[in-house]
Amino acid sequence: MSSADVSFLRNFDRIYIEKDAVDYPLTSKILEHFKSAKLTYIRHYKDIFNRSRQSFEFQSHSRKIILAVNRGKLVYEGAPVCHNYGNDRFFYTSTVLNCPYDCEYCFLKGRYSTANIVIFVNVEDYIAKASELGECYLSVSFDTDLPAMDHITAISSVWAELAQEHPEITIEIRTKSAPKSFIALPNLVYAFTLSPQEIIDRFEHGTAGLEARLRSLRLALSKGCKVRVCVDPIIYIDNWKELYGRMIDRLIAECDVDKINDYGIGAFRISSEYIKAIRRAEAYSAAVQFPFENRDGYCEYPYELTKAMVDYVRDRIREVADDGKIFCQY
Repeated sequence: MSSADVSFLRNFDRIYIEKDAVDYPLTSKILEHFKSAKLTYIRHYKDIFNRSRQSFEFQSHSRKIILAVNRGKLVYEGAPVCHNYGNDRFFYTSTVLNCPYDCEYCFLKGRYSTANIVIFVNVEDYIAKASELGECYLSVSFDTDLPAMDHITAISSVWAELAQEHPEITIEIRTKSAPKSFIALPNLVYAFTLSPQEIIDRFEHGTAGLEARLRSLRLALSKGCKVRVCVDPIIYIDNWKELYGRMIDRLIAECDVDKINDYGIGAFRISSEYIKAIRRAEAYSAAVQFPFENRDGYCEYPYELTKAMVDYVRDRIREVADDGKIFCQY
């Protein structure tokens, strides 16, 4: 077990469990990892997760897990601000709410008032619902980083099994971690979010470093997996062009880019509904205190700056990939 794993396990010293969630196999599996955690049984996860006057910043130093049964909607239509990678039918699903990482610009800090993490243990219900979708593109790590949680949940492998049984459904698993286990399927996409190390150090706390992400990406390619590289979101700082240029130099030099399936590129953008809460949670973060423009309900960098960043990254990627492999914000 790595030191990072030990730190992760120590983070969850208390686990809240819905009474209806007690007898699920995933509940037992998770509790095996936290034998010294204090268990508190609750009626409904929202009684803890949606409490008023919570502090994301305070809780991020000592997150709790909430094990629950999702009795509501299991699959949602994809948001227009997200890439659909050429798929007309684009959906997302969330077996986990919130992320073990602490990226300063994360939209989850605007969506939720807590840093605690909900794991819905009725994964079989999600699989059953997704199986009914027919031909579609389904993102399964929208509200969390599933691979970062896999050492206690193994949920990514469950979605891989769905992809194997339903070739008409394309599953995307996106991460800022560095997985070491992959399953090669034509309809299973491992999407790696790449950021310059300087951006990771300043804004993406707890995530895998660039070296580790590239190493994991190379492993996935060597296994014959369908790999997507996401340079999204591009974060503005004064020397952004130099930093992203060096990162792309490393990608081209260290990875077999001919085997990369496609690329997603976009500058930081976020729903205007979330920005106030994020700024409260990250009062001193340059990543979210930027004077954004509100365009069609989304806070974005000024158009010319957004275009300059996206165009630069796209032009660099064009050195090794055709336009048909590149999906951009604009």
